[in-house]
Amino acid sequence: MPYADPFSREALEIYTPFKLKLCSNDSDIFVLNYNWNKEQYMLHLNEKALYRLSSYSSVSCNFRQVIQGRNKSSELNSRIYFNQSYKLPRDLSGIFVECHDAQNSSRIVQQDAFPLVQTHNRTGSSSDKLPSRRQPSVILLGLNSLSRMNFQRTMPKTAKFVSQLGWFEMEGYNKVADNTVQNLLPVLMGCTVEQSPRRCKHDDKECVAQFPWIWKDYKQAGYTTALGEDLASSGIVFTQDGLGFHPGEVDHSLHSLLLRMEQVMSIYVRFGYNYCLGRRLAVSYVYAFCEQFVSRYVEELDQPAFGYFWSCTFTRDYNFGAASLDDRFLGYLQQLEAHQLFDKAIVILFSDHGARFGELLDLSDSFLEERLPMLHIYLPPWFRTTYPKYAQALYLNRNRLSSNFDLHNTLRHILQLNATTEADLPPLATCPSSQSLLHPLPRDRSCEDACVGEHWCTCKEFIVQGLNTEMYHLAKTVIYHINRWMLVHQFNTFCQRIRLLDLDSAEKKLLFEDNGKETMHGGIAIYRLRFRTLPGSAKFQATVRLNRDLKKFDNFYVPEISRLNAYHNHSLCVDDVNAKKFCFCYPSTKLDTFMGDWKKLKLTTLPG
Repeated sequence: MPYADPFSREALEIYTPFKLKLCSNDSDIFVLNYNWNKEQYMLHLNEKALYRLSSYSSVSCNFRQVIQGRNKSSELNSRIYFNQSYKLPRDLSGIFVECHDAQNSSRIVQQDAFPLVQTHNRTGSSSDKLPSRRQPSVILLGLNSLSRMNFQRTMPKTAKFVSQLGWFEMEGYNKVADNTVQNLLPVLMGCTVEQSPRRCKHDDKECVAQFPWIWKDYKQAGYTTALGEDLASSGIVFTQDGLGFHPGEVDHSLHSLLLRMEQVMSIYVRFGYNYCLGRRLAVSYVYAFCEQFVSRYVEELDQPAFGYFWSCTFTRDYNFGAASLDDRFLGYLQQLEAHQLFDKAIVILFSDHGARFGELLDLSDSFLEERLPMLHIYLPPWFRTTYPKYAQALYLNRNRLSSNFDLHNTLRHILQLNATTEADLPPLATCPSSQSLLHPLPRDRSCEDACVGEHWCTCKEFIVQGLNTEMYHLAKTVIYHINRWMLVHQFNTFCQRIRLLDLDSAEKKLLFEDNGKETMHGGIAIYRLRFRTLPGSAKFQATVRLNRDLKKFDNFYVPEISRLNAYHNHSLCVDDVNAKKFCFCYPSTKLDTFMGDWKKLKLTTLPG
């Protein structure tokens, strides 16, 4: 696998870090504490802050319980007013709080919200068991769209923290698909979007129950589970409307609280998403929720816990937005450290993919930038001592090719720690050649072994080709296949036909293939093309396998083509995630003859 320098001159020339922008400079009026002895949250008023912030003669303060309503909606119970302090009931999972003018409730002094992780499942402490019988807690911390290179570039303080003893960086971690959902499902379900059960509505319990989420396995093994994302209505796992991959039942969820906050609190949009919810960063609610979960179950009860905490708002659509998160995220990890997370739990810090749009894709290392997301795995001291072979395997695997399916197998393996050899862990049906990262990976492993498709594979180097007639013909053939795919799926009803504007680059893989084996003179030549199309000067990258004998593409799959610049605004007329990459909606004005003919075209009228 070629090496990419995160701090190359060309990368640093375009690096423009963003500064953290606070949502409010006001002091907190509401303070939340947890009484371990009474197992109860206490809500306090900071009367000094209230006095400074209020200009009203009399102020009333209250809280409201956030509950899950019908059809997964979120509702607020009636207000409960209090003075100074209040012991919160143990059945609350989230509260909405505010102080307002006692004479006029619309004149608000301060609003806030708090998740509440209550301990429902009390079992014996894990530390009471022999190390070989102890179940390690597992905490997944995700940052959207962050390559291993851009992580080092934009979050150097956090990168230094995860380089300490016990952390292992998987430098050969290679994504398997294009977008977030397509890369997270192999990790969280062990299957691709195509292999997964059909999408369904959140109230279709029978359908939702079919999703093989990894947290269901942990729940069945006796773990307490928690899920949190910083986007409630349009998250990766939590999708409020329409068909989606819904998470099913978990012990603790941030969704209802965050959804209600999106509905009633002021929102400030930055980096394309809800940056501020009320007076706090949207991502801070995920951090607070995670900290409570770790504090209750890992630190205080020392019970096996599984948590998945994902953030999009800083990193998803802005390549350098992570720079403004670095200090906050480091502080977040340090708080978790104070709650004994790194003494007791396996921690996985990971991303789904690297940059898919923007200036990073103009760099010479852009192919690697997009395909190598960050993955850091932490093993606590007791685990490394009890299972030295697993720690040694993880160390060996740092520079070897791995994929999302291997990470899923690792999560499966943690539940079966007696599987001391690869043969002891049942193969994953959707990718039988994938392995656990706690077992040594082959040094000469191929992308096919890791279930990484040719278009996403970073293992072999390519050499630059001249932009001759043959290369232009390949680019035009790719566009033919795109248009045919759109026609087959009837997206031509909504989207214009695309045409080649220009071919920007062409590269050829160093080795050929013959009957699936690499040779110097095989029948399959593999090319990587970058081209622009009309309308809109859309940028694409495609990997094609050309059968040199038959002069045709071999196993060409249109949805795997990468779109290299943003496409949201001109593809609003379609919902399909793959069609959006190729879609330019028809103008509202009268269509010309070319557009009109394409819009009415049926597959049966298209030759070939």
